[in-house]
Amino acid sequence: ATDSHTCMGGASNALTYGVGATEYSSLVYSGFTFVKVPESIRFELVGKLRPGCTAKDVILFILADHARKELTLKRSMEFGGSGLSSLSVDERATLCNMATECSGKTGICESDDALYQWLNKSQGSDIAEMKSRSISPDEGAKYDGGVHIIDLSYIVPMVAHPGDPDKGIPSDPTNGANISDIGEIKINIAYGGSCTAGKADDIAYYAEVCAAAENAGLLVKENVDFYIQYGSGHVKDFAISKGWHDLFQRVGVKLIDPGCGACIGAGPGVSINENQVTVSAINRNFQGRSGPGKLYLASPLTVAASAFTGEISAWKKDLFT
Repeated sequence: ATDSHTCMGGASNALTYGVGATEYSSLVYSGFTFVKVPESIRFELVGKLRPGCTAKDVILFILADHARKELTLKRSMEFGGSGLSSLSVDERATLCNMATECSGKTGICESDDALYQWLNKSQGSDIAEMKSRSISPDEGAKYDGGVHIIDLSYIVPMVAHPGDPDKGIPSDPTNGANISDIGEIKINIAYGGSCTAGKADDIAYYAEVCAAAENAGLLVKENVDFYIQYGSGHVKDFAISKGWHDLFQRVGVKLIDPGCGACIGAGPGVSINENQVTVSAINRNFQGRSGPGKLYLASPLTVAASAFTGEISAWKKDLFT
């Protein structure tokens, strides 16, 4: 497709990638396009994420620790290992989605029973047929970019400085909600949405924090605008069925109907002057992409927590107590 984040389809074990408008129009006309098979780089996931961490933190870690070395450039980022099974399909989509920010050709995940069940439930796909069509690495497969072990239990909440997604720094888990090396960063806007962070699981993360805030008697911090934009009509309907849509409204969230929004500089959630500071769950924070202000990238949990504290804050269960 013509969106650079088409690669998030790799969560379903498919080869998906973005193309230019000219190539796409040729594809529509002819019915095919040429593909140069990319080199591969493997990320072997082990362990499980600690509470307060999401796949967004994993990919920001990879961006900061690996993508800078240009190991991922134009390569297919392959995600697998025992740790992958601990991540939902929505979370795997986040990993594949941001292969683009890593300058990768695409991202792709190994298939497993969780994927088959998800596709069967969401699309009615036949499980036996899916198993016969799924792909996995050949024994002794060559990885030009190498094999990199990512221990999910090592991951902590990440925040990327304005200007580039690979400028991520980790939080200090021994230092409460403070993100080390950032200091106290007051915010004006918190934004959750886009293809990266408007999925059902992302909405569940926002709801987790909002429910804790409501139980603590809190509303969105004064002088902070907290926007949540659903990724699709199905996601919005899901949020309504769970009671989260009403929850968001009760605690002061400003809800936006599905679509591409602040991520591409469109609609509510875009900064309007260079003095405004945004913490956002979108995929990239290039200067000017989402308004003239400073934009920090973080996970849905960190974005939601920051909306209630008024400064960039990592989420933990006792944050509001």
